[in-house]
Amino acid sequence: MHESRRGRRVWRIIFWAALIGALLCLAVTVGYYCSRYWTARKYAQVRDEVALDQTERITETEEPGANPTLEEIENAEFTGMVIGPEPKIPLEVLTDAEDHPVDFEKLEEINPELYAWIRIPGTKIDYPVAQHQGEDQTYYLKHDLYRTPQFAGCIFSQEPSAKDMTDPVTVLYGHNMRNESMFQNLYHFLKEEEMEEDRYVYIYTKDRTFVYRIYCATYGDNRNITQAYDFAEPEELENYIEDTKHPRFMEARTSRVDEVSTEDRILTLSTCVYGQPSERLLVHAVQMYGSESETETEIQTGNNG
Repeated sequence: MHESRRGRRVWRIIFWAALIGALLCLAVTVGYYCSRYWTARKYAQVRDEVALDQTERITETEEPGANPTLEEIENAEFTGMVIGPEPKIPLEVLTDAEDHPVDFEKLEEINPELYAWIRIPGTKIDYPVAQHQGEDQTYYLKHDLYRTPQFAGCIFSQEPSAKDMTDPVTVLYGHNMRNESMFQNLYHFLKEEEMEEDRYVYIYTKDRTFVYRIYCATYGDNRNITQAYDFAEPEELENYIEDTKHPRFMEARTSRVDEVSTEDRILTLSTCVYGQPSERLLVHAVQMYGSESETETEIQTGNNG
């Protein structure tokens, strides 16, 4: 009898010990997951607050003065989006000629380093293009078409890019502006509907009109493309074009890439990405025509004589 009572007492102790142990384990487990939940929630809250702060910094920051100093421009925080006024382009440099709408003699009077004009119908991109003759090949990131220090800068290429657009790949750079000027409108081409129909880029030079069809919009790194690749080497040119035809980013948009080859001349347009200083938005286009006589209507209908 005593043995039986003692056995029941032992099992009762074991039962309660096991139950208490199980409850303690449950409490620890619940506490662990609750801690992870609240930590994740707090992290999400902080992340949202940071994102909101970044947005407010863009939307609420006052526009800088119209006449900044070069030191102010160089010391400005780089976020990938530039805040500042757009330089005024004198109307007298534009003509009524449909096939060649730029008076390059008047343009060169403003600045002899202005050698071309870029226009993308359906966007606000309609600007002169410069190339600086000097050591500072980023000169036009911080100087406008008048060679005056300005946040908006100017659309530009870098040496040794050929000004007659005969290079296998020509790269043009421009700022991503908060007021949607300069190259900000390149972001339109990340929209699927923008790539459903052919979109063209017009490059006017003193002697010729060049037309390019956009075939890719994607993200890339911030390397200097003309220095990173030797396009005189067939293998490097092929690798570059294949990368433009088959971009690795999910957000990329492409159109009719099978029609692009190393035999073509490529135009790459580059601008910054807000909040990602090491990335760039790249829009690639393939040269379709280059003629002194073709009008925009003839080009768009494919009637090249």
